[in-house]
Amino acid sequence: MINPIGQNDLSLLLRLIVAHLIADFLFQMDSWVEHRFEKKWTSGWLYVHGALAGSLAYIFAGFWRVIWLPMVIFISHIALDGLKAKVENTARSFLLDQLGHLIVILGSWALLVQVDFGELLDSIALNLKFWAVVLSLIVVIWPVSVWINKITEPWRKEIEDFSSQGLEKAGLWIGRLERILILIFVMLKRFEAVGFLIAAKSIFRFGEIRSSAQRKEAEYILIGTLISFLIAVILGVFTNWILQSSLAFGK
Repeated sequence: MINPIGQNDLSLLLRLIVAHLIADFLFQMDSWVEHRFEKKWTSGWLYVHGALAGSLAYIFAGFWRVIWLPMVIFISHIALDGLKAKVENTARSFLLDQLGHLIVILGSWALLVQVDFGELLDSIALNLKFWAVVLSLIVVIWPVSVWINKITEPWRKEIEDFSSQGLEKAGLWIGRLERILILIFVMLKRFEAVGFLIAAKSIFRFGEIRSSAQRKEAEYILIGTLISFLIAVILGVFTNWILQSSLAFGK
C-alpha cells in the first residue's frame, strides 16, 4: 500500500538534504578537497568524507533499523566525489556532482516513505499551475532574450564603435536574471521589490555614463532595460491570472 506524502515524509527529505549540506560544506575542509583532486581514488579523505556523509544521513533520518541508508550514501559519495576529482573543478562539475547527490537522496527517501513516483509524476503533469510557471520561466530566459536582441540590433550597431568593453555575454545574463527576479516578484505580488530592482540597476548601469558622448549607449541600455522589464511584468501578470484561474477549477 502506497502512502500519501505527509508532513513527516517531507521533514525526512529535508533532514536528509540538511545532513548532506552539513557533510559537504560545513564539515568538509578545503584541504580534503585539494587532497582528493591531487590523489583521486587513493585519497584517504575521500573515504572519510563518504563515511561522514553516511553517518550524518543515518543520524538525521532516525531510521535506526535501516542499515542500507548510510551504506548507500557512503558508496554514492565516494563514487560521485571520486569521479568529480578526475575532471576539472568547474561550476558545471560542481552542479553535476550536487545533482547526483540529490538524486541519491531522493531515491533513498522514496524507498523509505514508499513514494509512488508514477502517481506523483501524473499529478505534476496535470497541474496547471506548475506548467504555467515553467512556461513563463522558459519564455523570459530564452525567447525574450532573442527577441530583445533583434529589436535593439539597429541601435547596438550605432554604439559598437565607441562603447566601453564589457564582460562577454554579461548583458545577456543580466537581462535573464532581472526578468526571472521580476517574474518571481510579480507572482508573489511584491511590486515594491520590482521598483527596488529598477532603482538598483539604474545606479549600477547608468552611474558610469557621465559624458555626453555616451548618450547613445545610455539610451540603448535604457531601451533594452525597459523592454525587458515590461515583458517580465506582463508575463508575471499573465501567470498570476492563470494561477488564480486554476483555483476556480481546483487544479
